[in-house]
Amino acid sequence: MDWYRTPGWTLAEQEHFERKLARARKENRAEYLRIKGLSLEDAGATDAARTLFVRAAVEAGKNYLDQSCALENLADSIFDDDPAESERLLRRLIEVNPTLNGTTHMAEVHLAELLIRCGTPEALSEAREHLDSWDARGAGDFSVQLFEAAVARARWNEATGNATAAAEWAAHALELAAVESPLTNAPGLAVQDLDDELAAWLTDLAGGSVTVL
Repeated sequence: MDWYRTPGWTLAEQEHFERKLARARKENRAEYLRIKGLSLEDAGATDAARTLFVRAAVEAGKNYLDQSCALENLADSIFDDDPAESERLLRRLIEVNPTLNGTTHMAEVHLAELLIRCGTPEALSEAREHLDSWDARGAGDFSVQLFEAAVARARWNEATGNATAAAEWAAHALELAAVESPLTNAPGLAVQDLDDELAAWLTDLAGGSVTVL
């Protein structure tokens, strides 16, 4: 396994990583920091991962692609723990990289989710704009991306009182969640391990709706 993909973070492993990083080409360091952060986050070392995401964003300097990836990783990591900061980071990402090139292309959907949670008329109006922008870009190539967007649409319609549309989007999301990845062990292409609470909410919201979207 590559030295920047290992999931361990003992003192010895940290020292080994920093030695390797110091020898790496400067233009590659942000990516190594970010990938190591993702490995640590998958292993449950959330605080360490977030520290590396911050370092990656700084190390990226004027490389907007590396910076965009680091901002997205950090924003997603703190999405539930610090929604205000996650919102700030997502706005910054969209500002520095409007096309979201090099990212998962989900910043607009994730920002919309945060705004829907806010629930004010202004926030809900802006959330709709971000979801429409995401649709207009046609960025949803994989079922997991379409699933997240469908969930956001279901939440938006529920928040704005459109029960019929909310039910249809919830049913659509459940259909997308059932799509299998075309590749074995290919994270990011299909919905994996759907959260029980989310599944229950979608099922309840969908009721007997048959999606026509």
